[in-house]
Amino acid sequence: MEERGPPAAAAGDDDGNEDPPQSEMQLVLRPPPPPFPGENTYVVQIPKDQIYRVPPPENALIVERHRNPENKKSSCCTIRCLIIGAIVFSLCLILSITLLSLSLTVKPKEPKFSISNVHVKNPKSKSDTGKNLHPGYEVSLKVNNPNGHGINYEGSEGASLLLKEKRIGKGKFPLKKQEKDSSATVKLVLDGSKGALPREVEKSIENTNSKMHLPLTLKMDLSVKVKGFIKTWKMETEVECHFQVSTLGKGTKVLQQKCEAKFKG
Repeated sequence: MEERGPPAAAAGDDDGNEDPPQSEMQLVLRPPPPPFPGENTYVVQIPKDQIYRVPPPENALIVERHRNPENKKSSCCTIRCLIIGAIVFSLCLILSITLLSLSLTVKPKEPKFSISNVHVKNPKSKSDTGKNLHPGYEVSLKVNNPNGHGINYEGSEGASLLLKEKRIGKGKFPLKKQEKDSSATVKLVLDGSKGALPREVEKSIENTNSKMHLPLTLKMDLSVKVKGFIKTWKMETEVECHFQVSTLGKGTKVLQQKCEAKFKG
């Protein structure tokens, strides 16, 4: 038996089924070349894994700040100095306003008085007719100025020594000026008043018995001027001292007293 092989393929089929050459396949798959650049143009090809993203412009400011830290410190110091200066200026302004308000609204304090001694002058002098003359008096006063400014007493009126509302002596306040926060001792000289001398005064002068206490009153009208930083205060002041002495003879002692000074108005 004759063996049969598979039918031979046609010539036309063999040509259609053959694979194209490899060079032709590469020509088909390769992309078209880029257009030829013009003159003075350079093309740089960088692998894809080495292409970096362009940073935003804000990063440049950050870099500049890190490069120049001194400028940053100087600006911080300037701002800090301005803040401190503003605080100091505000405190000075508040203090000035407070001092101005106090100097305009707060009145000075009255001076304080106290009697340390009383002395009778010429207790037994007589006139040409043989009558007893009125004795004079010398009152030692301690004056205290509690203010932070000096006091001017110029223009003060008279002072009077009284026994039961009857004046037995008169004179003038001798102190003219007094420094701030200071004390002064003055001697107030009083001339005897005209008229009949009270019997109680005569007995007290003649008798040194300490049991015969004599109540007296000293009144003064003073002109007090206190000059502050801005304003000068001028106040008429009434001073009244009620005191008691052991005797008007020798060995006079002030037993008790109460002095008070008041501004008028």
